[in-house]
Amino acid sequence: MIQKDYNKYLWLVLLLTISTLPLKAQDLHFSQFWNAPLELNPALAGMSSSDMRFFGGYKNQWASVPVGYTTFSGAFDRKWQRLSNEKEQFGYGFLLHHDQAGDSQWSLFNVSGMLSYTKRMAKGIYASAGGQVGFGQRSFETQDLRFDNQYNGEFFDPRESTGENFTNTKKLFLDTHVGFNIRLQKDQLKEKERVTDFDERVDNRTKLDIGISLHHLNTPNQSFYEDSTVDIPIRYDIYGLGVLKVSNKFDILGNGLVRLQSEFKEILLGAALRIHLNQKRTKELSIDIGTNIRIGDAAIPYIGMAYRNQWQAGFVYDINTSPFRTATNNNGGPELTLIYFFNNPKKPFGKICPLF
Repeated sequence: MIQKDYNKYLWLVLLLTISTLPLKAQDLHFSQFWNAPLELNPALAGMSSSDMRFFGGYKNQWASVPVGYTTFSGAFDRKWQRLSNEKEQFGYGFLLHHDQAGDSQWSLFNVSGMLSYTKRMAKGIYASAGGQVGFGQRSFETQDLRFDNQYNGEFFDPRESTGENFTNTKKLFLDTHVGFNIRLQKDQLKEKERVTDFDERVDNRTKLDIGISLHHLNTPNQSFYEDSTVDIPIRYDIYGLGVLKVSNKFDILGNGLVRLQSEFKEILLGAALRIHLNQKRTKELSIDIGTNIRIGDAAIPYIGMAYRNQWQAGFVYDINTSPFRTATNNNGGPELTLIYFFNNPKKPFGKICPLF
């Protein structure tokens, strides 16, 4: 019994100590940010090789400690192909996610919609802008929590009053976001040549995206008390996502993200090798092997796979390297992403930007 109480207090002291250290990020986030484009920037809605794209993500972070986070995310986006001008394109999408942690079941649920516009500025240069509006809800539960008033001097007594008065355990708020993206993508054909399908016009394997997105533009109030304000600060995401075709069988992938929110900062850098094992039509198969790093926080080995230009999966495992590794034993947690690309059997008359 004494050892059990000792361990309880040791955990408490450890967690309180860690809570005084600088945190690296405040919002829900995926380590595979390059595989979660709608989480990253609304300007990326509709920016894919397919007519429609479905995304699912799961993350279980810090499961080895009492404050582990479990995150689920789902998204859908598509091209809006109702333009006769081949140099312009609209896209739209929907995003929802749910995040929960700890004995209080502290959670965030968010659902939003987004719209993007892309214009071909010059040969191989595409500029996009996007906006996103949604609703978020913060909530928590009290039934599994313990309070100091419930200790009678000798032991914990759940029958004792908590001494707390929670009038609100849920908070609903409006949330807005905007983003901008520049895509550089080499045209395979000359400017005046005609094509029958937009995918024939560009090199689908070599491209570079550079962008910035601003989240929580309206700095929503998430306080549970009507007479107080706890605003979510604006978050800035500055990123680069690149793929370089080096041979018929190999590509190099590189990505970087700087995330700024109030006094907090997160920097991720990564690279991977893509190996094309099969390039026969309808049997395409490739794998990605690489690693990423969240500076000052985690090493993130990565493996991915793409099949038939329809399915794409990615898996990472965060190996914690921050001071929090004392509690986690270096275990950050697994993260899985899955993307399905769908093309309409019949193309509409209106052409769209030749984008991948």
